[in-house]
Amino acid sequence: MEAIRLFLKSYLRIILSLAAAGVFLFVVHHLILAVITASSRVIITAELDHPDTFQLYYSNSDRHPFFSEKNSFKSDPVQANEKADALIRLHNASVRNVRLDPGNSPGTVKIFKVTVLSRFAKPRDMGPEELMRFFRPGKDDVQVFLEKGYLKVVSRLEDPSLLGAGPLVEVNPWLPKGMAVIFSVLVFALLYRFDFASFPSFHDVLQKKPSIGSNIDALDGLRGLAAVIIVADHTYGMVVGIGAIGVWLFMTLSGFLIARPFVLQPQRALSLPFWEKFFIRRFKRIVPLYYAYITVVFLIPGEFDNAFRHYFFLQGNGVLWVINQEMVFYLLTPFFMLANCLLFRGKVWPIIVNLTLLMFLSYYFVGPSVFAMYGMNHQALRLYVGIFLAGMIFSYLYYGVYEPSEFARKGKERHGRILSWLGLAILMGFMLGTTGRMWGVSMVWGIAYDQWFGIASGLFIFCIVAARNTQLDKMLAFLPLRAIGLVSFSIYILHPLVMQVVRKGINLYFGLSLNDLPLFVCTLFATYIASCITYVYIERPFTRS
Repeated sequence: MEAIRLFLKSYLRIILSLAAAGVFLFVVHHLILAVITASSRVIITAELDHPDTFQLYYSNSDRHPFFSEKNSFKSDPVQANEKADALIRLHNASVRNVRLDPGNSPGTVKIFKVTVLSRFAKPRDMGPEELMRFFRPGKDDVQVFLEKGYLKVVSRLEDPSLLGAGPLVEVNPWLPKGMAVIFSVLVFALLYRFDFASFPSFHDVLQKKPSIGSNIDALDGLRGLAAVIIVADHTYGMVVGIGAIGVWLFMTLSGFLIARPFVLQPQRALSLPFWEKFFIRRFKRIVPLYYAYITVVFLIPGEFDNAFRHYFFLQGNGVLWVINQEMVFYLLTPFFMLANCLLFRGKVWPIIVNLTLLMFLSYYFVGPSVFAMYGMNHQALRLYVGIFLAGMIFSYLYYGVYEPSEFARKGKERHGRILSWLGLAILMGFMLGTTGRMWGVSMVWGIAYDQWFGIASGLFIFCIVAARNTQLDKMLAFLPLRAIGLVSFSIYILHPLVMQVVRKGINLYFGLSLNDLPLFVCTLFATYIASCITYVYIERPFTRS
């Protein structure tokens, strides 16, 4: 065992770098092969016994080609009984496997020649003999005959269909292999020499320091867990709706952490410099990445109205609706804290009673007709400030009541174990009880009963903070969860876009339809890599300035 440990310690970086380069080699070889077999135009010299059009379908799957209308191109109409050229513009589409439909109606088609033009290879002229070898009937009704000077395709009941035996473009097979090897060697060299310990998105996991107090590693892991839950909601069909608890955890955690300095020092609410720093920190934390995303997704494509409504937090398409909610929470925070300081003189129990009253009033009286937030699927949403307030309430309960008490000091270890088990039970309830999809029920209980899930989220955070050095604390302080938590804001913003790219790219270039667990794993991995980059080059420079 000791020899194995020493071997892994000495060669682990080489092994991991080789493994990553091997995966990269497989993926890049397939992509390069798909790209260089791209065709710009196909010219079909043919004669039909009826007016019709040619349609060429393409797929990049080697094992199970799937042809659909969206991955096809049509020629201009071809007249009957007239030898003519039918031009199909492929716009440099990657064509590994093809299906040619010489017409949309039964009949007889004579194909004299097919010319394939590509930007990456020599033109290919396919005469009757080569066409006979390359194509086979795609349906039982279709018959193919090699005649003198042309290929004859006959169908009597259905529209004709021919399946190709490979890519239309012929390339040297060593070209994509050589290019893939070169890129993979460069990736190996980069990974082998890369200093992961000093890269900010990894380094900051261990060196994170909050603006107030000491860092609680388990809360960083909680952010990571919430981000993973939200990604699972959007990728794994069986748990659709579970993302609600991920959002509620983010909201209650915001309320919990924002209230903490005011519990410890209520007079901060009267300090203008403190509020100035508070809003500057919030601005630096949210706006740079959010604005960069809005610019790329809306402004550059020319959706100016959508872009400017999002810039001013008046609209929140898709997952962006939560950002608008958070901005309103930040604007309301000074009013909550000034009331706590001026009306209740910082006394904890009156503040808790007041915040609890406000929480329930917001749940039952602040609906979309009172204060509407425009977002998600272009609908009016309620303001979920009650969930934010739930986090504040449990912050006061922990820092203002539990932690300073003699009760906590005398039995902290015993209480921690009890609260750890309570927290684990709440977490299990979240996993199994937020959405009914996994139980065959369409209702999402996490949304239908959001007020109670918000309170449970606040209690869960209380348990985490109080249960130091317990199973709950160790589970959430797990390094990979904390690493995801560090870049969780980027993950939340980027994952829908990354999911679309992953799903469409793999479908286009590998012919696979990703769903459920494979889609979840690929999306989470790709989003984490992208989020590390946006964290280092967009988020971090502003938050550290």
